[in-house]
Amino acid sequence: MEAHKDVSKYFDAAQIERLPLDLSAPRYEPSKLSSEARRIRYQRCRAATAIWNAADTRAGRLQALKNYQTENTLADASVVELMGPFLNKASNRLPLTEIEDALKKLGLHSEHNTVLSQFEKDKLDQEGYLNLGQLLNEEQLVQMRRRYDIAIVRDGNKPENIGTRGIGRLVDTVVGPINKEGLLDSIFLHPRLLAAVRHILGTHFKFIGSNYHCALPGYGHQGIHADFLWGVKGAPLVVNAVWLIDGFTLENGATRVVPGTHRSGVHPTGDLVRGKPRDLNESVEGEIKLTGAAGCCFVYNAHLWHGGTQNCTSKLRRAQHCFFGHSEIPSSTNVLQAIDKRVQSRMGQVGRAILDIR
Repeated sequence: MEAHKDVSKYFDAAQIERLPLDLSAPRYEPSKLSSEARRIRYQRCRAATAIWNAADTRAGRLQALKNYQTENTLADASVVELMGPFLNKASNRLPLTEIEDALKKLGLHSEHNTVLSQFEKDKLDQEGYLNLGQLLNEEQLVQMRRRYDIAIVRDGNKPENIGTRGIGRLVDTVVGPINKEGLLDSIFLHPRLLAAVRHILGTHFKFIGSNYHCALPGYGHQGIHADFLWGVKGAPLVVNAVWLIDGFTLENGATRVVPGTHRSGVHPTGDLVRGKPRDLNESVEGEIKLTGAAGCCFVYNAHLWHGGTQNCTSKLRRAQHCFFGHSEIPSSTNVLQAIDKRVQSRMGQVGRAILDIR
């Protein structure tokens, strides 16, 4: 299929030379894992889930990890390696009073703040996701699309940005030079977004990563997943926000979610279907697609099962992701290493507290 120039400029970053002839034919990377490898991943995830959910304190979880090692002669060393960074010590750089003070300045410290309605808070609690509304205007969207398109041509084929075939991707966007004068500040500082993050994670949280994600025509399918390494029962640890730079429709690769799965304590990798590890590429009973107009922001408890779907249209489907985590867990982004000096110099006390930097 012949591509419009707005699409073809993404080819290099997306590691393709042309678009598929049939954009709607199912297209995703087949699993390269053998059934034995899938079984091992399943067992590792189940073990980590059981250890984490055995207690609600770091000391209790460390003890559960030690018990796992002593009680299992075939204990998987990779489980210990996987969980160690989350259990050995807190990973926040700033005192927790910094984020508390920032939330007070924003009027978000109290759980009874009214930035979100009670209906919105209940939806986050019960279903795990919420459309915060159209928070970006058309002028902002035009500028963002132009900025992303230029950056994709310039930087999209750099090793750190190369990901899944058929996807144009840029990492560390909101702290990088692409945001040198503040165009993307709303992506991680909008009050309604921070109110949702505060509702899910409490008063101790931080920015942990961001990326621009563009599904090209005929691509975009993701296996069902959660944005954490194992299942978590109880207090959540991660939040994801998806900003719709283009509108999300049923046809162009909207995110699919399975409402309520954030409360299950089960990770899809650690789930069984008919006695076998779940095929993550298959649909899940109860899943829905999140559709909305360009400029909207979907925020969700990132333990919620979710995944991108295939873009079956002839146009790009652009989105900006922003991730938050509990203050004490490791970040997926080394903010101090990734942040552009111009971004850092613009940040006041609130921005620095959210980014967990001095």
